[in-house]
Amino acid sequence: MHDAMLPWEQIHAVSLWHEKAADSDTTPPPPRLLLWTVPGVTLPRQQDRSLDAWNRYTLVNCADLDQSVGRLTAALAEYAGDRFETAPRAVRPPIPVTVAGPELSVPGGERSFTADLGDGRRTRVRTVWALSFSALFVSVYLYVIFNHDRLDGESGIGIPITVSMLGTLICWIQVRFAYVRWRKPMELRIGATGIGMREVAGEERFFRWDQIATVTVGRKPHGLDPHPSLMVWVLPGAHASAHPEHLIDGHRAYVLDRLDRLPGGAEAVVPVLRAYAGERYVETA
Repeated sequence: MHDAMLPWEQIHAVSLWHEKAADSDTTPPPPRLLLWTVPGVTLPRQQDRSLDAWNRYTLVNCADLDQSVGRLTAALAEYAGDRFETAPRAVRPPIPVTVAGPELSVPGGERSFTADLGDGRRTRVRTVWALSFSALFVSVYLYVIFNHDRLDGESGIGIPITVSMLGTLICWIQVRFAYVRWRKPMELRIGATGIGMREVAGEERFFRWDQIATVTVGRKPHGLDPHPSLMVWVLPGAHASAHPEHLIDGHRAYVLDRLDRLPGGAEAVVPVLRAYAGERYVETA
């Protein structure tokens, strides 16, 4: 730095600290580079206010650097080793980024967990209802056409036409929703390249292993739901344009979903996570 230089032996930890975006529709700001010194070591600058007993300093705002956050992350991973904090210490103590999996020789290759929510059966049932209402609507409509001269304005024929038409429209809309959910169910993929999670009728969010600092299974931070969820803590510089669900101690976390919604639950998913994630995997309370 321009006003001081510290050997690694005098550095307790270094981290890229993220802040919340000012607006949910805006891109989160670049992180700040923070440094914690070992006891007795200080820098000739103002200390940050922090709740722990360590001396913490803000070195630079990454927005002011001439290179990307990804390049800075790579340099910190190479030189800082286990001093580079990539996840909250309450989740996992710092470990060298380079030693954390994934395993490429896991038997069986990529594993997929697809939730069967009964949308296939629901689609077929709703299709039967939609066809029934369609047949009713067509029958009533044809009856009106061929018996127009027998009907008068007070016959009330408009009521069954309206009911059958609305029922047909609603049923086909329900068929479409059920079909989309059936063709794109909730699915979790774990393999040698990374982790992908698709919500029901949604698009898959995929995280490569070189983007992941830690994978945890446990309760959601600040949540009351007791069911275990799968969370991905990304390295700084990864998924910069996406808004994480949680920001804890400057680290970004993405909640993929509750494991009890997948076939086999946590008992089936966790062994696969352990096999591929290596030292990236952490099981929290």
